[in-house]
Amino acid sequence: MKKNLLKQTTIAALLASTVLSFSPVAMGASSLDQSVNTVKSQLSKATTHYVNPSLGGKLAPSSALYPALNTMKKNYQSVRKSVASSKLSSSQKTAKLNELDAVYNEKISGGLVPYIDAYNYATKYLVPIMKNIQVAQERNDFATVEKEYHKLSYQLKGRTAILYRFSGKAARDLLLQEYKKPADAKRDELMVPVTIYMSLLEIKDFIADGKMTEAKAEFAEVEALLTRLPSATNNKFISALLDEVAKAKAALGETTTPPPTGGGDDTTQAQQQILNGKVSTFVTLLNSTQSEVATAAMTGNNSVTVTVKEDAVEADYASYLGEGFYTNFVKELGVTAVNGLAPLSLGAVAYVESLKPTGVNSLADMKGKTITIPVTVNNGSALNVNFSVTFK
Repeated sequence: MKKNLLKQTTIAALLASTVLSFSPVAMGASSLDQSVNTVKSQLSKATTHYVNPSLGGKLAPSSALYPALNTMKKNYQSVRKSVASSKLSSSQKTAKLNELDAVYNEKISGGLVPYIDAYNYATKYLVPIMKNIQVAQERNDFATVEKEYHKLSYQLKGRTAILYRFSGKAARDLLLQEYKKPADAKRDELMVPVTIYMSLLEIKDFIADGKMTEAKAEFAEVEALLTRLPSATNNKFISALLDEVAKAKAALGETTTPPPTGGGDDTTQAQQQILNGKVSTFVTLLNSTQSEVATAAMTGNNSVTVTVKEDAVEADYASYLGEGFYTNFVKELGVTAVNGLAPLSLGAVAYVESLKPTGVNSLADMKGKTITIPVTVNNGSALNVNFSVTFK
């Protein structure tokens, strides 16, 4: 606390010396030219009040900058008025006013003022939201975390452009490092937990309304997201969220009607229907991003046919199957294992690559061939299927 007070006192002292140098006495009255040049000189130093501290790794607080800003504005307006009322010719007045305005617009309007606005925005909006999230997480207050998460997302999406509008790279980078980057990281950290929490609320409502099919489908979405959660080790908030997921699963189990006699297949059929819907969504996504190389179509349970364009080149193989197909295949279908391996592990990727027929060097070479991938998906419970991809 004492160290911080000392720093603020030092900054205030430096600015006080600047304020004194701006006084009409210091400016002198020997000539209008001298007055104009003195104000231009002082205005040209306006950005140093926040740039210089940033070079030492410190952000100048806006409260310490207002005295200098107010004095500079006052002297600028005073000299500008003196020029306008002087006996100079019209062209001479215009020239001197343009000189003053150019420096003011660059250093004050484009530097000191937007820096103050940016600092005030960061401390008055981002800081309180981040603090509220921290407190809510410590209390496992999911409702408040969700509320503040949406506030933070709104700020980061539409309002943080203000942090980039002032000159001075060192100060701008430091402001972003101290305020925006932590906010970005917190938003990314909470994206999946908040999505899961919102789904749990929907599941609760579905169960209350007796809509068990919808509740199960929503819970399948929750389980598909669990692998994307941060580790619960030493993270009480994530651990508490997983407890809520377990409660939702228990509620579904307690209210689920047992399958008919000999009806063990009913559960599998329900899981297959959910998977079919996800495959349909996956195919739509694939075609919206990769249709210039090939088009895909769902051709039955756990089966997709890919029609390769005639002008497909060798590079399209890695682009389509690696970046376009496989990544979205894992994500959209909720794949939890490929041949028993973590789907994005090097082992799983190597296994899928080993399924490529001998002699295939391009996507065009895959025409007429089929590969079958043994996968595990989880749409409420684990389901093992052999997924076929046929090329034509």
